[in-house]
Amino acid sequence: MTKAALNQRDICFYINEHTVRFNQFSADISRARLAIAQSDADSVLLFHQSSYDFAVGFFALALEGRHIVMPPNAQQQTLMYIAPQCQATLGDIKVDGLDAIDTNGATSNNSSNSSNSSNSSNNDSAVSVEVLLSRADLFTLLACQITFFTSGSTGQHKPIVKQFSQLNCEVDVLIKTFSQRLAATQLLVSTVSHQHIYGLLFKLLLPLKSGLAIVNDTFEYPEHINQCLGNDDRQTALLISSPAHLKRLSLDNVLIAKKAQLQGVFSSGGPLPFTIAQDLFTQLGQAPIEVFGSTETGGIAWRQCQQSSPSAWRVFPDISYRVMAETAQLILTSPYIAGDDYVTEDRVEWIDSQHFTMLGRADRTIKHEEKRINLDHMERCLQQHEFVNEVRVIVLNGAKKQVLAAVIELTDVGKIQLQQQHKKSLNDSFKQHLLGEFERICLPKKWRYPDMMAFNSQGKLVMKELEKLFD
Repeated sequence: MTKAALNQRDICFYINEHTVRFNQFSADISRARLAIAQSDADSVLLFHQSSYDFAVGFFALALEGRHIVMPPNAQQQTLMYIAPQCQATLGDIKVDGLDAIDTNGATSNNSSNSSNSSNSSNNDSAVSVEVLLSRADLFTLLACQITFFTSGSTGQHKPIVKQFSQLNCEVDVLIKTFSQRLAATQLLVSTVSHQHIYGLLFKLLLPLKSGLAIVNDTFEYPEHINQCLGNDDRQTALLISSPAHLKRLSLDNVLIAKKAQLQGVFSSGGPLPFTIAQDLFTQLGQAPIEVFGSTETGGIAWRQCQQSSPSAWRVFPDISYRVMAETAQLILTSPYIAGDDYVTEDRVEWIDSQHFTMLGRADRTIKHEEKRINLDHMERCLQQHEFVNEVRVIVLNGAKKQVLAAVIELTDVGKIQLQQQHKKSLNDSFKQHLLGEFERICLPKKWRYPDMMAFNSQGKLVMKELEKLFD
């Protein structure tokens, strides 16, 4: 996209219904850079609840060539685990032993007059920085690294280092792939955090580079999105979301009245059940665009299930793949990954060079009672039962042997059955259902039925929370 095209849409953010135009965003970045320039920290821990304040800090750090370290949350245990890798913090967090870069006053509610440089009156050395003149200037070739952390849903947070150039490349591919939707859209609203790679790419970098205005809030409830979109059908929007939020939306879809305004709904962070995609297609006239990828790999493929059966996954441009013969594992060559032939833990079935079908996770195939069991397969089987809304099968390590356990969020019909029958009768019903695919010795021995599954902010189930149900 040309600089002229990027400048056509001058509003970058909406904060509490107030507009922030690019010249103010640029001036706020410049002021933050002046504060950062006073710090000797090479690696900075960046966390902001506000997407706008985060974006100001992110680009200020990137333009100053600092290593940006992004904690997935602001929990003290998480911050203490990550802190040894950093020399300073920026944002809504304080960590003992790390200097806090003070950018108070870096963001302003008043637009600034554009100029070629910004000077700090408190800086004796008269440091100056170049003011950004357009959105395109945000995406110049920056020698900057960003460290993300995996969600920690199955264990300790794992650091993943990316180059800004890799993220920029991925944004360009997303713009190319979804160009028509982006061109027809004015607003971007989101239910996901910018502190993870999906949120950073789709909630901030993609709209900033493609010319959209970002609603600063991270929405928890669909009713608030409904209010945000208002009653003007000309106000078009993209919704960036996760399976957990979309599942709740499908149960009571207050956005049906706004479907003419929605140019697209994106989902990532975990698998979206096909039944939910079908429900949303019926309600909104479009199924969510599902994006398959990970922190390690970036985006791999996408699909939109608008037929009577699940669609195949289509790989993004510039990505090639092959399938490991022995295990059916997906092997990638991607510009978002250093080196060739990255072996994932995802099992796929080859269709052609651009399409594949998902078979589940290789790392969820276990040896249990001398039998090989794929837990994804067992979950898919249980998901077909009319009583099952959401399911997760886990392995509990007992004193003498491992035990399979199932955690099931019941449908309304299933909840009625649980109230009317003994829990053992419900357990037996699910066991009988599984016997069509699995030997009896392979079936779960323990069953729990929480009112709702415990998803984290990225829509992922947290293993420790599931295990607590069996304490």
